[in-house]
Amino acid sequence: MTKLQKTLFIAVAVLTACMMSICASLYHAIYIEPGEIAVNYQMIKNKKIPKDMYDVSIVYFTDLEYGKFQDQKRTDALFKKIEELHPDILIFGGDLFDAKYKTTDQDRQAMIDRFAALPASLGKFAVIGEQDLVNEERQTLVYDIYANSQVEVVDNSTRFLGNRSKSGIQLIGLRTDADFNQALANVDDTHYNLLVSHYADHLRNDALKNVSISYALAGNSHGTQILYPILGGYRKYPGNEKLNRDNGANLPFPYYISAGTGCIHVNARLNATPEIVYLIFSR
Repeated sequence: MTKLQKTLFIAVAVLTACMMSICASLYHAIYIEPGEIAVNYQMIKNKKIPKDMYDVSIVYFTDLEYGKFQDQKRTDALFKKIEELHPDILIFGGDLFDAKYKTTDQDRQAMIDRFAALPASLGKFAVIGEQDLVNEERQTLVYDIYANSQVEVVDNSTRFLGNRSKSGIQLIGLRTDADFNQALANVDDTHYNLLVSHYADHLRNDALKNVSISYALAGNSHGTQILYPILGGYRKYPGNEKLNRDNGANLPFPYYISAGTGCIHVNARLNATPEIVYLIFSR
């Protein structure tokens, strides 16, 4: 074999390997990863967490986007996984249905049954996403589902979360159209304050700079849904243009932006596996 032939052979071998790698990634992104469910376990330690809340668990998941891509099979598998985690507190981060999906009465009842069956003895809560507000009919449907499945919507306000005692933590919920004055009116620095916002960009708001936020959770961006190595995410979503998993920031408090659970625009995920976030308070 001549030197030129060797060079050509190596070049073809490298190109073939690259093509095989790309094909394997595409197959995984389209047929495998969208149906996977990762559980992200986080142990939370903070002096402001009262002893009565030690070992209390919170399951946070967001961006279900039930509809064309997030079908019944995937959704039932997700809720089964959440049920197996047996959280004390459940928090949903918004976007229950895909904006373009035309819901049926069967969809409504099935979603009520799913949420109602989840074992969260210390409470179930939700914040509202932009796709929950696409029109008045959708907004009414989402609030109706929550009302009938014992899920309390935290709209620009706070809720006290306790373990059957007077001590506990505060949950702060922000809408997409955040009213920070209203949401933060009852927040003080004596409590452990858990902030949940559908939009991650809200976490950069100046209103939070002088407020005692202990931890924050957000979603909306689906982890950019397709995250290319080195190149980063394939698109930015409104509400996560300044802050997302591909573009972090130094904030006065720790935060986590979830990759969510469903798909929008395209039924594919790459390096952004659907996830449930499991938090447990520790001494």
